[in-house]
Amino acid sequence: MIETEFHAGPLTLGGLDNQGEGQVIIGLHGFLDNAASLEPLFPYLTQYRFISLDLAGHGTSTHRPHGSHYNLVDYLQDLYSLLDHYEFNNVILLGHSLGGILATMYAATFPEQVKGVISIDACGPLTKPTDTIAEQIRTSILSRFKKSRNRLNIVNLEEAVQARCNVSDIKPEHAKAIISRNLTQDAGGHCFWASDPKLRTVSTVRLTEEQAEALMRNVQCPVWFGAASDSFKEVKNSYEARQHWFKNSQCEYFVGGHHIHMEKPELVGTAIRNFVEQL
Repeated sequence: MIETEFHAGPLTLGGLDNQGEGQVIIGLHGFLDNAASLEPLFPYLTQYRFISLDLAGHGTSTHRPHGSHYNLVDYLQDLYSLLDHYEFNNVILLGHSLGGILATMYAATFPEQVKGVISIDACGPLTKPTDTIAEQIRTSILSRFKKSRNRLNIVNLEEAVQARCNVSDIKPEHAKAIISRNLTQDAGGHCFWASDPKLRTVSTVRLTEEQAEALMRNVQCPVWFGAASDSFKEVKNSYEARQHWFKNSQCEYFVGGHHIHMEKPELVGTAIRNFVEQL
């Protein structure tokens, strides 16, 4: 993989690029992760142009300006800008968790641009009941009045890895790979957070279930879902409830946690490659 940068409107998005030929596959990572989380899949997609992006505010990508925030639709606009700038057409979107949600939402919004969607441990948008709207907006606004700028506190990588493992089912070696890309170093070798603290603020509003269904029914391309047995996402249950939303979809099940593509890349990567070959 080649470390590279891409233009997306006013932003510069970092990423890993195999600079392969042919079909373009755009990788979109999960919340607070970065391009490194999809790195284990690169060996299985060597015959394609596979680009794993750092979403805005994550990894090596630029932050949104002070006073702006990170809403789902803004990520879709970033992706539109990138595809337009590089004239990428008929792409395949490969996403994990948040990235999987973004992939399906983008395919619904711009179906003419997407040939296929691969969604790892995510099955469409997260939703909230209609009657929670006031509380959602209130919580979102209040979250933005908390600390919003990184202080120059030195980060101990091993402690950061342990903290991540304490709140999720991720393995230490995988947490370390992701966190390392979210850090920057000074001349003395001290580590500091490079990711934007505003990422931790709460989204303004989530779709209702009815809105999510209406959006997903506009996805025209084939969709492959990968579900992890031990993940908090419970994609197996979500897919069983939502599969009728999609015109052409399938779901494969794997034993493992939320970052199943890092735990078992040989199984997940092979399944993804098989799906791509059939498109």
